[in-house]
Amino acid sequence: MNTLALVIFLIFLVAGAAGVILPLLPGVPLAAVGILFAAWLGDFAYLGVREIAIGALLAGLSLVLDYLTTVLGARYYGASTRGVWGALIGAVVGVVFFPPFGFLLGAVVGAIAAELASGRPLAEAGRAGLGTLIGTLGGVVVKGLLIAAIALMCLPPLIRAL
Repeated sequence: MNTLALVIFLIFLVAGAAGVILPLLPGVPLAAVGILFAAWLGDFAYLGVREIAIGALLAGLSLVLDYLTTVLGARYYGASTRGVWGALIGAVVGVVFFPPFGFLLGAVVGAIAAELASGRPLAEAGRAGLGTLIGTLGGVVVKGLLIAAIALMCLPPLIRAL
């Protein structure tokens, strides 16, 4: 069962890592679910309540920080509420048509298009797009660090259990 626990955890961890750059895939929450399954399969001997609680905390934190980094980046550079919504919608559309990194281009184009549609000059719309890009990349970095933290917390005990 220990080998199965490690394999299941790795599957969820890899899916979680993919979710770092794919906005429709909840990256860190997937890795947290992997902790739960691996703990259960290992009879909670190597991963326990502490790891599950930390994973759940990191999953919740990732959702909040992902949203905040994008919004704060966009707002800092002058994006309006419409620009922020344009960035979020653009990210989803971008990843559908240009996977896996289309979310970056889509967020920038969406923010700029929404700002232009609301009557803002091109220079201001471009600045809002830049802020959206910086905020989105900040969210990617944060989620990547959280996935790394989960891997560093869970892989050593699972590997020792083999």
